[in-house]
Parts: sequence; C-alpha cells; structure tokens
Amino acid sequence: MTEPAPPLISIVTVVRNNLRGLERTRASVCSQTFRGYEHIVVDGGSTDGTAAWLHEHGPQLSRWVSEPDGGIADAFNKGLAMARAPFINFLNGGDTWSDATALERVVPHLDGALIVTGHSITGGVVSPPFAVRSDQPLPRRAWLSHQASFVHRSVFDACGGFDTRFRLCMDYEFWLRALQRFDHVFIDELLVDFEAGGVSSSDPALLARELAVANRMHLRNAGLINVRTAARQRLHRALGRLGCFDAYRRWRLRHWQRARV
Repeated sequence: MTEPAPPLISIVTVVRNNLRGLERTRASVCSQTFRGYEHIVVDGGSTDGTAAWLHEHGPQLSRWVSEPDGGIADAFNKGLAMARAPFINFLNGGDTWSDATALERVVPHLDGALIVTGHSITGGVVSPPFAVRSDQPLPRRAWLSHQASFVHRSVFDACGGFDTRFRLCMDYEFWLRALQRFDHVFIDELLVDFEAGGVSSSDPALLARELAVANRMHLRNAGLINVRTAARQRLHRALGRLGCFDAYRRWRLRHWQRARV
C-alpha cells in the first residue's frame, strides 16, 4: 500500500472562546483544492463549547490541544512545535481563505522560497496595502500579513519563535527579526479574509506601546519610525471620531484595486 505524501503546509489555527469562528475556519480549510496540508488547532482552554467541538471533530484534525496558555505568542509557539510540514501558516479562528484555490495559488511559489506571503483583507482594509518587495526598508516589510504568510521551518530554527513578552505585536516583532536575515516572495493576490475585531483592536494603547518596543529592539531609526506610527494612529482615531474612517477604508481599497490594474 502506497504511503500518503507528507504534507507541505502546516496550517495552525489558534482560538479561544470563538467556536463559530473556528467552524468557519475549519470549513474554509476543508474547501481547499490543494490537499497537501495538515490542520492543527491550538485552543487556549475555551469555555464556549470549543473544547467539546474539538473532542468531537478531533479525529478529522491532524493534531489539536485544548488547555490554558500564556497568551497568543505562547499558543503560536505550541502550534509551531506541533507542526510537521516544512511550511507553517497561522490561520486563526475566524479567519478564512479568500477562496477554495488560495493554497493552490500559493504552492507554485514555495519551491526554493523560505517566506511566501500575500494580501489579506478585513472590513475593506487590505493588508499590506501594496505589494512589498524584499529590497524595501525593513519597517515597511515588517507589516506583512501574518495570516497570509507561509514560513519555512528553517526560518524559525534560525530566528526563534514568537516572543511571549508581546501580547499583541508578536507577529510584527517576529518579522523584524526574520526579514533582516531572509528575503520573501510576495504574491500580489488576496489570500485571506481575516476576522475583524481581533485582540489587537481591543487595546490600541498597548498596541502602540508594543510597536514602539519592537522598533527600539530592532531598528536604528526607531525614534522616527515611532513618531510616524503614532501620527498614523492619531489620524485613524480622528477619522473614527469624525465618522469618516469607513470612507477612508473604502478609499484605500479602491486605491489598492486601481494600483493592481
């Protein structure tokens, strides 16, 4: 009997108290035309029925765990340790692939690459708003979409996992480390629709502090970068108070669409 081919991609889904989101994510993963993946779920000790769902559907998953953790970075690291495929992707609970061919469109780019990434979208906001080249400044490259990225295990072996001191910006801090040493391949396509209202939007003050800390850790011109970041955040808050932020996001989306034509 022929052994099945080992998976090329480990999809790690981190979730806590978001059963409906996990169900959407699982359905999206199962819909993919490319089947050379494994799906791992890391639940942070949910109390909303997620643990019961995992016990029922666990046999259809590659691996799963449901237990308290030390935060999102800790959960990411658990999933990373459980992954068996050469490429790792983090598609969190509530996130979905843009369509059934998303993985199929990514796979041809994985040959010879160590980091492959594309666009994600939420609430009309495309992230990153434009294609990001490997020769651009590190602060711009570090805003790659975490959910729309596929990272070879050797990158984690060389750079380490996610820093558990960060509660919200662990992905940004990881990119600042990894992209100093490794180039990326950018696919100028939408790959992921990620769920709005994540933890990063729940505490903007903590987000700003962690961004500043990560920049000071890794960037020589951190002061200037932090001033620009703070100004951008103030602009977004002001637009929100004026009721213009949705219009601003729609303008950004149209701008991104025109730039791709």
